[in-house]
Amino acid sequence: MWAIDASLKWRPEFLRGQVFAHQFGIHDQVTTPVIRQWIDLWQHIAAVAPTGLGVATAIVETLIAIGLLTGTLSNVVYVGSAVYSFGIWSAAEAFGLPWSAPGATDIGPSIGYIIAALALLAAPGNAMWSVDRVLRPRLGKYRWMCGI
Repeated sequence: MWAIDASLKWRPEFLRGQVFAHQFGIHDQVTTPVIRQWIDLWQHIAAVAPTGLGVATAIVETLIAIGLLTGTLSNVVYVGSAVYSFGIWSAAEAFGLPWSAPGATDIGPSIGYIIAALALLAAPGNAMWSVDRVLRPRLGKYRWMCGI
């Protein structure tokens, strides 16, 4: 899924920030001050530097996809993707708010990404074909960054 997400982020309309107004448009419906300020912060960043945010998003999602597909620095990728997904869920998806809206049945897809990343972190694995199998012995005290 991260590879598909990343490929969509490299489309010109995303890189130019043309979708951010829609993604951060929910802030008008959020009445909790702290959450509203958090979403306003990201809306301001998207308005000031839409191309920078678009490119940064595309790069981060591409790195997560590559890390997951190749098994490179798995523990870092699992935790990083969970934190990144929480950022998306809290800003662009506004925690799935408003929960009281008529017909509201979804708290947002990014929460699933968080759960999946943490499940992968907790799951023991053999990682026979991962890059971590080669990196782990060479990283010394930083071998904790690799899975296995």
